[in-house]
Amino acid sequence: MPIREGHRAARRERRAARFFGAALFAVALAGGNARAQEPTGGEPPPPLPPAGASAAPGAVEPPPPLPPPGAAPAPAEAAPPSPAPPPVDDKPTGELKPMHVDLRATINADILLAYIGLGASADLGLVPAGPGTLAVGAGFEYDFCGSVCWLFSALTPLDFSHRQIWPQARASYHLGVKSAKNLDVYPFVGVGPVFARSQISVDNGAARYVGTDTSIGVNFGGGINFFIAGPVFLGGEARIRYAAGDYEYKLESGDGSRTFDRGSVDTWSLTGVDVLVALGVRLP
Repeated sequence: MPIREGHRAARRERRAARFFGAALFAVALAGGNARAQEPTGGEPPPPLPPAGASAAPGAVEPPPPLPPPGAAPAPAEAAPPSPAPPPVDDKPTGELKPMHVDLRATINADILLAYIGLGASADLGLVPAGPGTLAVGAGFEYDFCGSVCWLFSALTPLDFSHRQIWPQARASYHLGVKSAKNLDVYPFVGVGPVFARSQISVDNGAARYVGTDTSIGVNFGGGINFFIAGPVFLGGEARIRYAAGDYEYKLESGDGSRTFDRGSVDTWSLTGVDVLVALGVRLP
C-alpha cells in the first residue's frame, strides 16, 4: 500500500511539471510575437495625414459632399457695369481752331489770263466767335502781265512787260461743315500796298524806259480748304480785287530821243475777279 501511494504521488508530480512547462512555453511564445510586431530601432510609427490633405498618388479622392436638400445655390457675383460709350462729337473737324495756322502756296489768274500771280499766305486762328473762329494773317503776291502784254509786244514795235508786288494783311472767319468734316469754308478780306513796275524797250533795245508806281489794293471774297491727307489740304479762293495806278516813266538806258506813245502803257490795273488755287498745311 505504501508503495502504490508513492507511485501515484510521483505521477501527479510529473503531470503538474508537464502542465507548468507547457504554460511557460505558451507565455514565452506570445511575448515573442508581440515583440516582432513592434517597429525596430525605437522609431515611433508615422503620423497620420492631417485632415484635408491630398491623398497619396493613385488614391481615389472621395467626391465633395452634396449640399443639404432644399439649400439654395449661392448667388453669382454681379458683373461690373460696362462703361458708357463716349459722347459722339458732331462738331466739324476742318474748322480752323484758335492758335492753329494755315500755311499755303498759291497761284492765281483771271479768266483771260491778263494777270497771273504766284504767292503765299497764312491764317492764324485767333478767337472763337459764334459758330466759327476769327483769324488774322498775311499774304504775298507777285503778279505779272500775261496775255495782254504778250499780245501788245506781238503787235507793236515795243517790248512791254510789267509786274506788281502786293504784300497784304488778311482777316478771315472760318466755319466748318458738319456734313463734311474735312472742309473749312471762310470769307476773308485783304488789304496792302501794291508796288508796280513796268519796263518798255524801244527799237529792239535802243532805248529802255522803266515806270514805277505805288498804290493801295483791296480784295475780298470766299475760300475753302479740303483736307486730303491729315493736315494737308487743297484750297481755293474766289476774289474781287481793286488795285490801280499810273506809271511814271524814266529813261533807264539807251538813246533818250527814241520815244513811244505813253497813252497806251501809262496805267496799270489789277481790278476784277480772279480765282486762286492753293496747296497748304495746317499747323500744329
